[in-house]
Amino acid sequence: MAYQEVSIADLQPGSYVVQVLRQSGEIIVKHAGWVRTTQAVELLRRKGVQVVLIDPDKTLQPDTSDTTLPVSPVVDDSSSRSLFNDEWPKAERALLQTQKVQRQLLEAVRHDSGIDLTLVYEVSAGLAESISRNQDVLLCLNRIAEQSDSLLQHSISCAVYMAAFARYLNLPPHKVQALITAALLHDIGKAVSPAYLQAEDHQAIPASLNTLQKTANLAGEISLWISQHCAHLDGSGSPRISAGQIEKGSRMLAIINSYEKLTSPLSSKLGPLAASRMLLQRTPHKLDAELLQQFIKCIGIYPPGSVVKLSSGKLALVLENNPKKPLLPKVKVFYHSVHQHHIPPRVLDLSRQQEEQIDSCIELKKYGLDVKNYI
Repeated sequence: MAYQEVSIADLQPGSYVVQVLRQSGEIIVKHAGWVRTTQAVELLRRKGVQVVLIDPDKTLQPDTSDTTLPVSPVVDDSSSRSLFNDEWPKAERALLQTQKVQRQLLEAVRHDSGIDLTLVYEVSAGLAESISRNQDVLLCLNRIAEQSDSLLQHSISCAVYMAAFARYLNLPPHKVQALITAALLHDIGKAVSPAYLQAEDHQAIPASLNTLQKTANLAGEISLWISQHCAHLDGSGSPRISAGQIEKGSRMLAIINSYEKLTSPLSSKLGPLAASRMLLQRTPHKLDAELLQQFIKCIGIYPPGSVVKLSSGKLALVLENNPKKPLLPKVKVFYHSVHQHHIPPRVLDLSRQQEEQIDSCIELKKYGLDVKNYI
């Protein structure tokens, strides 16, 4: 049976909630689950939940004495920032789960099988949660997590960037989750045929939409954002619509899609700073100038996970962005490129000293080094 939209007034104990579709509050469903009691329904209502998506096939007869049943969907409205080291294992689990689900998703499309949106919503919520605790950790992990499958890496990287970007814009949690889902699914049609991997992005959009049309109860706005993400503000893109017709979510997806392709270790040698400059040249005719400026501020001029060369010749891994001083992030030094030897790893906040500044972004592989060894 297809997923069903249910108002909070009609939600019954025993329902399996997949996603919050509309709310007036600021909560995120961390994972899908059963609402087992009237008290759980009332809690969701008090938190501002108005409409949810349920899976009727998983409806249970409520029995509060059965402790083996899964718990109600977990919600969270916390905005406190976790310490970098504390968030690392949580972000790593979220990223690994996303990789697993996205790999399954792409395989399902390649074999013309159905897509389980429940899993997609769960990992989207997981990415949003990690970003809300400390976005620098997930950005760093994603940057260094190279995949052999370019389509897999591109979709996951776009989802991570979207999670950070949507939260930076202070969008409602349910909108953040929908945008992350759109980022995960925007190139899904490329899995239909290898030919799409070498084609222009817009050529795969019909295949993506056709694939998504087979999926029950995918929010219409997600398909709309995907359908427009290759459109240009001046009308020169595909489809040939202009600024007034292009949704904000589509504009965000266009920026993220372009940035990831320019900076991907698998397909480009362009550093983050050079990529940002190139994208700025595409405004205002192709990309939204204001949104692009906000995206760059969100992830930083030197995003977490980037490797930079300092003025002294030392190499360092960028750990945390500094929104107030974007040229001076927190880094970990580990190698001296002039003397060509390792140095004791040390975390350095560039904004709190005068000796070191960033000279450039570098490709660590040209030194015969693997960034994973310096985490």
